[in-house]
Amino acid sequence: MKEKTIGLLELQKEKAKLEADRSVLGERLQALNVEREKTQQQLVMTAGALQTVNHFIERTDPEISLEEKVEADLSSEKVKE
Repeated sequence: MKEKTIGLLELQKEKAKLEADRSVLGERLQALNVEREKTQQQLVMTAGALQTVNHFIERTDPEISLEEKVEADLSSEKVKE
């Protein structure tokens, strides 16, 4: 059985390749973290906007919930048919 050997030059090439791969992955991870932070900020802003809209809905018509309004709208459409 013939043994395979790896030379120093091949190991150095592989090391350089792996270091380049690690660098690229690090950059990708950093970009993903920036995007994640941006998405989290958008999520917080959207939640705030929803809270504001809900507040205005409650102030405008506190007696009727959104579900009741949808059901009422559906009932009126059935009557029209």
